[in-house]
Amino acid sequence: MRHLGARLALTLTLVVAGVMVGTPVVAQEVIEVSARDLMAHRLESKSPLVYPAIAKAARISGTVVVQLDVSAEGAVVSTKAISGHPMLQQAAIDFVKQWTFKPFEKDGVAVDARGQTSVIFTLGESVVGSGARTDAGTATQTPEVRAGGVPVDAAEEATAKTYFEQFTTCSAAIRANKHDAETALICRHAADTAATFAPDRRFIEKRAADVYAATALANSGDLVGALRYADRAVDVVKLGHDDNSGSSAAYATRGSVEALLNNWSAADADLTIGEDFERKGLAWAEKEKIPAMKAEYRRVLAKDLRTHAAILQRMNRMADAQAKLNEAAQY
Repeated sequence: MRHLGARLALTLTLVVAGVMVGTPVVAQEVIEVSARDLMAHRLESKSPLVYPAIAKAARISGTVVVQLDVSAEGAVVSTKAISGHPMLQQAAIDFVKQWTFKPFEKDGVAVDARGQTSVIFTLGESVVGSGARTDAGTATQTPEVRAGGVPVDAAEEATAKTYFEQFTTCSAAIRANKHDAETALICRHAADTAATFAPDRRFIEKRAADVYAATALANSGDLVGALRYADRAVDVVKLGHDDNSGSSAAYATRGSVEALLNNWSAADADLTIGEDFERKGLAWAEKEKIPAMKAEYRRVLAKDLRTHAAILQRMNRMADAQAKLNEAAQY
């Protein structure tokens, strides 16, 4: 996620139920069920959640939100990844596809159902208060399912519901290039809600919300407030649970805010760190031969290098500024 241009794209997906060939075209009722109801109806799963080897090697963790349709007989008939890291989505889908359910009913009759669940991929055991390496990823509006299929408690579910409603509104406004106080307020609320999650989890949500809040506040002219949230984003990254993209976003956002405050030396230092994360991400994407991620890292790195060059020019470091422009030209 970037200052004045966030990376995260929340995609709303509509799933249309199919109609059997040779039967009259009659709309089959599909009831929407909550994630908690979904888990309450789920029968025991015999297949474990498999962590993709390439994602584990790259130390990619996070949450994948999967939407699934369940037939009146309790079978999963379709699945769709709503959000989550591309390298984790297929494993989450494969895990959910083999689930079976006790049929959902309406007025005593078994009906088709549709709901969402979240699958967490964590690089370490999650122990409350231990500070262990655990991670929650991109947007979800449902309770989480770890490998054992245990939903989070009701308190966290309620907090997550509030957070994602706020964050979805915030991110949509920023993508629409809104620079008003209302956008700043909803983004700040999302970040403050994320801060109430337990200290040993939901690191990506916390960092993402802080980056967006800093962006929205800076866009609205509140640079002091923007710096406060940018500092929080960097503090979350320092805990060591984020990937290169998220880490670079936090430092680059803070560097951009510091530049707007004419704190050139601090902006120079933060952008340098952000660019180092981006170079690491680019090297990883090249090694793993992932063209889309390679292109994104190249685009973001070039943009930040040009911003950095402008700051160095203000500091009268012309040779360093030219070096940044020369590197940006390679991308």
